[in-house]
Amino acid sequence: MNRLSVAAGVAVALLSVHRLDAQPREFVVQAENTLGFARSDEMLSLPWSRVSAQVAGASIKQVRVRDAGSGREVASQVLDGNGDGAPDSLLFVADFRAKERRRFVVEAVAPAVWPARTFARHGDPRDDMAWESDRLAWRIYGQGLKKTSSAMSSSGVDIWVKKAKGLVVEKWYTKGHDAYHVDDGEGADFYDVGETLGAGGTALWHGDSLVRADNFTQWKIVANGPLRTIFEVEYPEWKAGALAVTQTKRIIIDAGSNLYREESTFRAPAGTGSIPYVIGEVKRPGMVGTTSRTQAWAWLTGWGPTAPKKGGDGEIGTAVLLPRDRVRDWKETSSHYFAVTAAQPNVPVVHYTGAGWTLSGDFRDVRDWWRYLDEFAQRLATPIVVGAVTP
Repeated sequence: MNRLSVAAGVAVALLSVHRLDAQPREFVVQAENTLGFARSDEMLSLPWSRVSAQVAGASIKQVRVRDAGSGREVASQVLDGNGDGAPDSLLFVADFRAKERRRFVVEAVAPAVWPARTFARHGDPRDDMAWESDRLAWRIYGQGLKKTSSAMSSSGVDIWVKKAKGLVVEKWYTKGHDAYHVDDGEGADFYDVGETLGAGGTALWHGDSLVRADNFTQWKIVANGPLRTIFEVEYPEWKAGALAVTQTKRIIIDAGSNLYREESTFRAPAGTGSIPYVIGEVKRPGMVGTTSRTQAWAWLTGWGPTAPKKGGDGEIGTAVLLPRDRVRDWKETSSHYFAVTAAQPNVPVVHYTGAGWTLSGDFRDVRDWWRYLDEFAQRLATPIVVGAVTP
């Protein structure tokens, strides 16, 4: 079964919670998978305000989660999701069989030190932002890149495919730019972005043309693992006809996921109406595009051979997901596949985007990849039902 993970920001339905006993330093949370297939690496979230009110002595360094049946601790993270220095939620991950209901104990005990499964870093002098889960890595480019020998104006998204089920970004940067384009057994950067959307970039849509942003100008890492990583980048003003916008992207990646959550906010002068834009992927030789609107979250994917640069092998699928009712049109040009949609000024819009590689061991062929996207879409629409934290 492919390992899946639904990223941040999904609302959860609530059930009642039962006390384990009268001790004020712990309580039991119930979680249920209502879908008819297994779900791995589900990220569950409890509001920190409820945890701190419910568990005497709970603090950032003094809270853990255990499986109520086995007693084993499960990986968790206290998350400050807005960067204000105060915790917002308690995250923990769990696997579920089809239709399974599980119970977890939250208690005021120091947690184990869990190995990081997500990570982000900014790197000079290229001014890259790179991020990863234990499945895949991505990269976007800042203004500094234009001052190097690799000078390029691009807001497209790069992907680094991995065979290793760990974190590689720091290690690969240490190896050097040329070295991480060669597969030494862990995977490599086989993907050419150039001045395109890459694997999940956005652009304004004007007169049947893509109008891309320049490289980002500002960046901020909000949270950095071990289970969830969040960062933001700012794109400078660019124009499409009379329309002038700036863009903030908030990227959220969870452990076990081939897809990350992107929250884009297009900012424009007062009085600006709906902002037409696209999200999609560059089209490479041999790639075939497919779309689906069978779920509440529609998806677009391209599937084809890995670029043979420096020994690239296997096949890669790239994909974007967005709410079905927001898709105005699907487009295929000589260079891209993309969805045409629109945003209101200053109102965030949400997409999921990512990739899969046959040599990762997670996907045998395009059918596996389509199944992954279908199940991911169902998981977004039907989150794990998590018990409310009540006295």
